[in-house]
Order: sequence, then structure tokens, then C-alpha cells
Amino acid sequence: MDDEALNTATEERPRFAVAAKKLVSFTGSGWAMGSAMALVALWAAFGSVVEFSRPWELVMTAGVPILTLLLLIVVQHTQNHDNLAMQLKLDELIRALQGSREEMIRVEDADPDHLERLERAFKDHVAESAQGSPAA
Repeated sequence: MDDEALNTATEERPRFAVAAKKLVSFTGSGWAMGSAMALVALWAAFGSVVEFSRPWELVMTAGVPILTLLLLIVVQHTQNHDNLAMQLKLDELIRALQGSREEMIRVEDADPDHLERLERAFKDHVAESAQGSPAA
């Protein structure tokens, strides 16, 4: 791997990626749960003031699914980034380990049939190893 690729890994990430990571981190915190509970309590209290009108109801029935969809997109973006980073780290370990099979690099891009054959081969290997080893 060249030094340029390593140096670019630490460069500034796009603003959306940084904001998405921070938002996902916040939404998984206790503060987010407390904030959500407080907002629901305020919404319910405000409902009694406006006599539970139709617009009051629409805030929750229309607003929450929209917010959920937006948060889902942000979370998926972050998971995609983290998954790719992990796959690249694993690929680097496979490449660096002597005796490892190079075919395993980027195996996640293989077709399902190939993955099933690999899984079967690993299960067979484990079963053979268990039969050949002494009982513990």
C-alpha cells in the first residue's frame, strides 16, 4: 500500500459523514432517550391546551415517520462507512498473514453460491479437526 493512500485516510472527512457520525452517536445515548421522552411529554401536555386538535395529532402521526426515515438514512450511511473500514482492515490482516488464503480478500463481494461453498468447507474443516483431536 502506498503512503499516499495511508495519508488520505486521516484527511478531513466530508461534513455530512462527520455530522452523521455525531448524530448517530447522540441518538444512541441516554440524552437522546431523555430528550425524546421530554418531547413526548411536552407534546401530550400541549395537546390538552389545544384540546387535542387535528393539527396537534398530525404533528406526531406525520412528523415522527419522517424523522425516523431521515435517521434511518443517517444510520445506514454510518454503518456502510464502518463496515467498509472493517472489511478493509480484515483484508489487510489476510494480506499480511503468512499462510492465509488470498482468495478471502474481498470475499464479501463473492456470489452467494461461492460463499455457501466456503462456509461448507469451513464447517467440514471444523468437523474434521474435532474428530481428529483428543477429547478434552
